[in-house]
Amino acid sequence: MKRHDLTRYGMAAILTTCLCLPAVWQTVAYPSVSDVWCYGMVAMLSIAASCASLRAQQWPRPHALDAIVLLWALYMACNYWFLSPYPATEDFREAEALCLAYAALRLAIPFCGKAFGQVWTAGLCLAGLYQTYTGIAQLAGWEPSHHYRYALTGTFFNPGPYAILVAIALAVAAAWLYDHKGAWTGLSRPDKVSRATVYALWAAGLPVLAATWSRTAWVALAVALAVMLWRGHHRMVLGGLAAAAILGACAYFMKQGSADGRLLMAIVAGKAWMAEWLTGHGLGGFAHAYGEAQAAFFAGHPNSPLLSVAGSPEYAFNGLAGVGVEQGLIGMACALTITSWTAFILVRKREVSACGYIALLVASMFSYPFALWPFRLWATGWAAYAVSLQAGTGMGTVWWKKAAGAVVAVSLAVPAAWWTAGTRTRVEAYREYRALSGIQDAAFVDDFRKNYNLLENRPEYLFTYGNALRELGRYNDSNATLRQGTLVSCDPMFHVMMGNNYLDLGAAREAETAYRKAFSLLPDRAYPLYRLMKLYEATGEGGKARDMARRIVAFRAKVDSPAVRKMKEEAEGLLRQTHTPKTHRKDKAL
Repeated sequence: MKRHDLTRYGMAAILTTCLCLPAVWQTVAYPSVSDVWCYGMVAMLSIAASCASLRAQQWPRPHALDAIVLLWALYMACNYWFLSPYPATEDFREAEALCLAYAALRLAIPFCGKAFGQVWTAGLCLAGLYQTYTGIAQLAGWEPSHHYRYALTGTFFNPGPYAILVAIALAVAAAWLYDHKGAWTGLSRPDKVSRATVYALWAAGLPVLAATWSRTAWVALAVALAVMLWRGHHRMVLGGLAAAAILGACAYFMKQGSADGRLLMAIVAGKAWMAEWLTGHGLGGFAHAYGEAQAAFFAGHPNSPLLSVAGSPEYAFNGLAGVGVEQGLIGMACALTITSWTAFILVRKREVSACGYIALLVASMFSYPFALWPFRLWATGWAAYAVSLQAGTGMGTVWWKKAAGAVVAVSLAVPAAWWTAGTRTRVEAYREYRALSGIQDAAFVDDFRKNYNLLENRPEYLFTYGNALRELGRYNDSNATLRQGTLVSCDPMFHVMMGNNYLDLGAAREAETAYRKAFSLLPDRAYPLYRLMKLYEATGEGGKARDMARRIVAFRAKVDSPAVRKMKEEAEGLLRQTHTPKTHRKDKAL
């Protein structure tokens, strides 16, 4: 290789490493050190872009998608500053960090040329190979799982996102094999190593993917392969789609509850979006808006068969719907334009990695990959690469262009470094909370309080802190904290706890309102009805207490448990007590 080629491949390797490293770190759903590292990766991309700008002989031409990305970044900033009433600082920082990563990649990828596509494909396959090995090690008992209910999670916190990553890697590997099909003889040693690696990924990845039982991952992989084969194998693809439809129907009945849950979420998210269709409810407001829409849905459909699959989701399980609820039509239009245009460019240019991008987009329609750093960085890399392919380059040998590019790239690293430090502080605060949450909560209420501004968007922290304040008898302070929790979660237990506080304060009507609100959020739970029954007993409203008791006795619980049986026993006891005096009076008259 010439020296210039080595430099280009070296820069491509640096960019790919920054994009792929988060895919092999442990990814969790709460603040962790991996979040700090991911912000660091954005800063590293900016530094690499500054180096590429100084050495580049070609200058990246602007593209329409660059303007759309900038528009989206500005809109999210305005949404966060002027519209959102929710604690969404971290959501805003993550979104803006991805925009900075896109800008850095747009400056650096043109310097790499075609080398980036080749190295990017290799990086995706290697990340998938590592995750496949991790999954096999977990199944064999060599490494621990990261979820107590599932043996197979890879470096993720459950099998869902893990299966999506494996499916993406398999789609890229299949496209590479299809593009490099031919006899083994006559291949160079690097080509033989590459082909053997891809064969190994497929041989190990398919059984691992099957072991995850993820229908979303299989659908994503099938659609990606169909797109790859469509141009030259129409009949085979149509036959495969027919077989996939049959298998899909069978898979629906195998895990019907999960599929119905996705359907309910799509319906409720659509209603939440229509309530604020243009600008959305505000960044970070999905959980609250979803809870309100779900309460309204079941109020209008109290006998809906979907009641049994209702829940309190943290994620939209549909990336576009999540953007629509929080950012409205404006955000949806930006997201849909960027993703669809990127897919069109990659497919039209016959890029090998296009299959992986399509698999990611399909998976995002049924799951939450865009809520996690690894997939968001991958999507950013694909978008920047696609735009760089279509926009092309112009002459950039003028010194001031190089200097301007380097200055812009370095300036991108400044907010990324600032957010890295802020996230590190937040991670430390969360670690402190986790260390204290299992001990006597009331004794550490002051320790909880000092981290409030850092953890005000974490539902588990707000619930624990609110409970600690309640144990100290600080009922109004507890309700203020729990009310904050209702902004970031649709879990009805926040309202139940608030009702308990109101009851202890002697505010019976406010307690009743809180309990009824809790039941409206999830009408498949009996506990709010039980609290209402106890409230009416305490306030001497015997008729209402008996009405609640009858509802509890007739209640069909989603999951039977000792707690549910105990509530039903108390309700039956109340009904027996109210009937006994009438029987005695009748016997005395006779």
